[in-house]
Amino acid sequence: MPKQRNWKSEFVSLLLKQGEILRRQQWKEFLIFISFVLLAFVFWFLQTLQQDYEQRIDFPLRYRNVPAEWVLSEKNPETLSVLLKEKGAALLYYYWHVKTNEIDISLTGLTLTSDTSLQIPARLIDTELSKQLFASTSIVSFEPREIELQFDILSNRLANVLANITLSTKPGFQLSDDISVSPSVVRLYGSAKALEALKEVKTIPITLDNVSKVTELTAHLALPAGIKADRETVLLTIPVEEFTEKKIQIQVECNDIPESYILRMFPSSVEVTCQLPLSQFRELTTEQLKINIPFSEFEENRATGKIPVKVTRKPTWVSNPVVSPGELEFIIEHHD
Repeated sequence: MPKQRNWKSEFVSLLLKQGEILRRQQWKEFLIFISFVLLAFVFWFLQTLQQDYEQRIDFPLRYRNVPAEWVLSEKNPETLSVLLKEKGAALLYYYWHVKTNEIDISLTGLTLTSDTSLQIPARLIDTELSKQLFASTSIVSFEPREIELQFDILSNRLANVLANITLSTKPGFQLSDDISVSPSVVRLYGSAKALEALKEVKTIPITLDNVSKVTELTAHLALPAGIKADRETVLLTIPVEEFTEKKIQIQVECNDIPESYILRMFPSSVEVTCQLPLSQFRELTTEQLKINIPFSEFEENRATGKIPVKVTRKPTWVSNPVVSPGELEFIIEHHD
């Protein structure tokens, strides 16, 4: 017997399919409509960008070549309000890049109008402003036309510069001399009160690891708040060299023995083991090392008859001198 067809179910299914087709058609038409709207907007926008407009834009001002002893007043203008005439595309570019398009005003050669002010003429402002604009851009006007720049003159003093360095070297390498700073002295500017106790200034902290050669680097000064310097950086030279060991026999001296005394030392000479740069190995001689013990120290140790020995003079590039033996015996004899 043939299977009965469910006409009701088939009818509902057909209606659903027709609805989906209609919905797809409506959605397609909607997308086409939106596409034309967007396309029309793009054409309108592009056409708008090609038209001329007048628009006011604020450009940031930057004052250059300010003397170190000056501090500029907070009342000085920080922006220049400029009315420009240009196509929309160029004006849009200015809006996007206005923060980077600083107008540099150099104070070099400008005339003082008083002890604490100088005049920046409109001609200079116009010249520097034009450098930030396209050749096709017209300047309708700008404000302020001229700038009366206000400043205060700071107190000043000289201060030593110290290198703030944390240093580690490779095995077998050491500092062969002091770290040099160039220049070693800078002039600081600030209020008299702030400068009163400021006798030195450090560089910013610097960390160097595994150094194995002479190193030069530029370091910024770590200036306290409200203090300026005549320069922002100094040159540091860090003399790191390979070190070696050298042994030298040195005579122990006592140069202030009274005439009525005789000092006998056992032994009278000692061996000094030095760490020194490889480049200075041939330079180190007995004349450059000295062991001089004052007679008063012998008298202080007369009861024991023994006195410790240490190197009293050496070149700066010699480090960790070890004396052997570390102490010597002595006898003090008195005679008329």
